[in-house]
Amino acid sequence: MELTAAGCERHQIPEHLVMCSELYIAAFEGNTVKVIGLLARSGASAEAPAENGRRSATAPTACNQLITMEPAGCSTDEVTGDRSTLLHIAAWKGHCDLIAQLCRWGNGSLITSVNSSGYTPLHCAAGAGHAGAVQAIIRPLLAAANMEEGRLQEILRGRNEAGDTPLHLAARHGHGEAAEALVQVDPGLAAELNGAGVSSLYLAVMGGSVRAVRAILWCRNASAVGPKSQNALHAAVLQSSGKFTYVAF
Repeated sequence: MELTAAGCERHQIPEHLVMCSELYIAAFEGNTVKVIGLLARSGASAEAPAENGRRSATAPTACNQLITMEPAGCSTDEVTGDRSTLLHIAAWKGHCDLIAQLCRWGNGSLITSVNSSGYTPLHCAAGAGHAGAVQAIIRPLLAAANMEEGRLQEILRGRNEAGDTPLHLAARHGHGEAAEALVQVDPGLAAELNGAGVSSLYLAVMGGSVRAVRAILWCRNASAVGPKSQNALHAAVLQSSGKFTYVAF
């Protein structure tokens, strides 16, 4: 299983894959019923398998009812200018109900989509500090973990263009609860270094989040590596705020 670029391979996004403004606004606002309705009008479905690249014209509403509408709406293939999908938008804004619905589309294919910066929806949720959104994305992966070996770990440890995992982003921005949600599922994340050779623990200290630091230190194999031969202890000294006096490295 590979993390797949949203939209298509070409530099320019074809007109039919440019996200319509109505769909974008509905996703940005977390209007689940509106998003599902727009997708249903195009014949998209979270339940029925694809036939010849098209899905049946039924889709579940937020109340798990099926609706049928004439094809003429939007598609989950549509992306923004930076190739973000609907799930990227919902994850960035922390709309958990919408995330739960979108994760069901295309056998969960939106979960593995990446935008032009290499961000998966999980990167977006973690970087924005939405722990509930992180859990909403991980939940269906946990349910399918026994059937798709390695898929969960590959997404949890997926890297953006800078080599950051979702945990690196949560740590850098001081989002302790999101960091906890990630390491509880995969403690091995704490040992990963980003593209600059920096650990999430170092970033958590620099980000000033005691909660994130504690969550990462809970992992037995946590790395403390920082840039230029520094480590998390150096970062704690640089912070010099007293926050980490009683946190054992």
